[in-house]
Amino acid sequence: MQHIKSVLPSAHMPDASAWDVTYFRREIPELNTWRVDDNAIWRHRHLLLEYIRQRDVCAGCRGFEVCPKEGDMQGFVQVLEPYGGQLTVRVRRCQPFREYHLRLRLQRYVVEAGGLPQDTSFRFENFPREQRQKYPRLVRFAEQFAETYEMGKPSPGVYIFGPPGVGKTHLMLAVLNRLQERGIPCLFVRSDSIFDRMRQIIADNGDLESLLHALSTAPVLGIDEFAQERANEFTLEKLFRIVNHRFHAKLPTWFTSNYAPPDIYRRNGEDLLDSVGPLRSRIMQMSKLAKMDGPDARQRNLQSLT
Repeated sequence: MQHIKSVLPSAHMPDASAWDVTYFRREIPELNTWRVDDNAIWRHRHLLLEYIRQRDVCAGCRGFEVCPKEGDMQGFVQVLEPYGGQLTVRVRRCQPFREYHLRLRLQRYVVEAGGLPQDTSFRFENFPREQRQKYPRLVRFAEQFAETYEMGKPSPGVYIFGPPGVGKTHLMLAVLNRLQERGIPCLFVRSDSIFDRMRQIIADNGDLESLLHALSTAPVLGIDEFAQERANEFTLEKLFRIVNHRFHAKLPTWFTSNYAPPDIYRRNGEDLLDSVGPLRSRIMQMSKLAKMDGPDARQRNLQSLT
């Protein structure tokens, strides 16, 4: 990291002599914690005044896309530190910068993961009223998560299961769409599409690791139609790798499935592979379980030509 030992006042900065040591101690309480003496504070007054100015700019941050900082300071935050009896400032990338570029990186995989243009139309506002009334606790949890989740905060996901057409995907997309609006990087995948894409990447000698990394580390991941893909050793190995990483990193993962957790990846009463048991165990520990039921809404307005 770059260390800056002195910063000259810019033309538009007020004269640092207008502030005394008391001002700097009040504005930067760490100086008292570090037991920095008055002489050191006064020697570094120009550095400290610039640090305060940069800090105040960052305090009003509305996202990296509209960063008001000048030149190559955009996307950086200053960190004040004591160093050998002096004060130094190092710079590091700010969180809004990291989130912005993470959103760009995840956006690359939206189509590959089965995303469709109409996915953005699924909102809480148009979630079926009858299902909202039938599952108030689930909808309330989903809305609260969508409105309050902060990136990097450990949080359980939700495993929503039930028959087709009861609003499972709608509710999960409503959560992810709201998170996107709030600037929280997240990724939505359809189980069958993502594994087909993985096979294609391998066949084309492409970079499968970057896709697996994105799925494993996305701040919030939604997996639709879970356990409904053509399960085999390849798909289960990749899936276990993704879920296992997210489980240990405490990254929230939302699932929708036609299958209750005890029934995933089973055939004739037996697990398809030895990895299914550990996979099931992790999913049940990292998720709140919610069953949705009701008639298939997709069949309500069918039109017959006979």
